Amino acid sequence: MFIFLIYTAILINNNEIYKIDMTELSFNTLTLNEEVIDYKINDLLYVLTTRNIYSIDTINLQILDRTLLPQKFNYLNIGKDEIFLIATSEIIILNRANLAFKTGIGIEPKDYEPMTESAHLPKNLLYLVVHDEKKSVIKIIDCLKGRIIRNAPFARIKNFYYIPAEKQFVILTASGLHYLDLNLKIKKSIKFKFPGENFFFDKDGYIITNPQAICLIDFSGGIIDFQPLIFNNGLLHRDFVFWNNDFIVLIDPLTLRIGCLLKNNNNIKDVYPIDYEQSICINKNNELFVIDNRIGAFKNLTKKAYALVKVLENQAISQDSLFYLQFGAFSDKEYARYFCDSLNKRGLPVFIDTGDDHLFRIKLGGFMEKTLAQEIVENSGVAGWIVYHKKIESDVDSIFSFNQNDYYLKQGIITKKE
Repeated sequence: MFIFLIYTAILINNNEIYKIDMTELSFNTLTLNEEVIDYKINDLLYVLTTRNIYSIDTINLQILDRTLLPQKFNYLNIGKDEIFLIATSEIIILNRANLAFKTGIGIEPKDYEPMTESAHLPKNLLYLVVHDEKKSVIKIIDCLKGRIIRNAPFARIKNFYYIPAEKQFVILTASGLHYLDLNLKIKKSIKFKFPGENFFFDKDGYIITNPQAICLIDFSGGIIDFQPLIFNNGLLHRDFVFWNNDFIVLIDPLTLRIGCLLKNNNNIKDVYPIDYEQSICINKNNELFVIDNRIGAFKNLTKKAYALVKVLENQAISQDSLFYLQFGAFSDKEYARYFCDSLNKRGLPVFIDTGDDHLFRIKLGGFMEKTLAQEIVENSGVAGWIVYHKKIESDVDSIFSFNQNDYYLKQGIITKKE
């Protein structure tokens, strides 16, 4: 996973985040405690792991905020003011400002993949694609109304891009490239008769690639140039770089001919093109290199001295709102009472909060410090979300013990006894 910024690049491998300075050929790292599942950059770097979601300052490579997740998610997507976490049967919406839970949307169980960031789209819509062996289905979800508003089936989609300026998707199927408007209607098709697995745009048309070849076609689908790449073990590829365990093949983007054929002596396992002149690569020992695509020379990246940073949780709250732990929401009042009593017996003074939707929510709080809410939910062993909303007034004052720590509950606010 890779994002290129001006003069710097962010690369994520397993649980390591690398910030690479392309001018100094140096890098520093931030190590997370869990493997990264997905990430996006908008105002900050948002990272989804198996256990948490983080917001990270890319300038200092420093964690700014974190929320523990009660389940595993497959993707994250960035909206204008929200973050969407996508699982196989639901979408969870978080407040982007503090990563607190807002609401959830149930969906039919499938392996959904977001097609572009919701921040690029009007009306807070989500475009998700799901695949089977022969076809793909795109679903449009209205996150404000919490429901699917359109389904559209296509031949299996192999790759896709969104063009914000034109408000169109471009999808690649076995029959060619197809332009879709935001209502998923095909506005234009470019057909070709050879297999394509990936594509990207070129000034003269489109570059179509598969593990055996790279091809340039014009805007009507006519072949301009073609370069076969036949190797015994097949090739992985990104843009103009192809590789396997034995070789690295660099294609000249101007001539579409092999510029360099290199022995993969460094055991490169992944390549991330920066531009036509250089690529970042990582080997099986997680060492970083830069390849000069013009001459095929490897340059070592030097690791900077880097001090471990302290997790700086986002503590920004308004005067009338607090953080709460929500351990469940139930339509059955009696079950909500039973669940509430079971947590009370474990030492947690939870209560039932009922909203206009007639759901009975089991909550603990409030907390002025999000870190304290995180600490309790992590030690409770009970799945729960951190939510953020207007303070719930309470006349109950008490001291309670949990996990060998004492806490004060006074005027609806929990603090920890030091």
